[in-house]
Amino acid sequence: MHVVGGSMVKELLIERARACIGVSTYRRSATLAEAPKVFNCFRFTQWLWSSVEIQLPDHQLLYSRAVPVPFGDIDTADLVFVPRLEYSVAEDDFGHVGIATGMSTIIHATKWKNGVIEEPLSEFANRGCLGVRRIPEQYYCRP
Repeated sequence: MHVVGGSMVKELLIERARACIGVSTYRRSATLAEAPKVFNCFRFTQWLWSSVEIQLPDHQLLYSRAVPVPFGDIDTADLVFVPRLEYSVAEDDFGHVGIATGMSTIIHATKWKNGVIEEPLSEFANRGCLGVRRIPEQYYCRP
């Protein structure tokens, strides 16, 4: 798949994310091979990006290698990281992650609703934002 425009990729990511709402279930130890039937928050974002031929690194590397974005500049397909409810820096570098829709909502896999949900970004980030990261368009805009 060769994609010319970044906006096409972002729209496709959100379309695929929404297709998982109410269909996919949550399991903390989910693997990428189980997608799209079973997810955890990171495998959900990893699967979305792999659907457009972008292989995201493991969560610790992703957080450090993707481009930091100010919270006020969140755009479609940005990854928003918040603390898990039982968050521990020693156990988990980033907590919980979801993908921004660009319409003031976020889609993420959550154990509390046993699956993929879309909710207002303000509610998602209410726990405290650990950071926003963007996958650079150079990775998915190819001639």
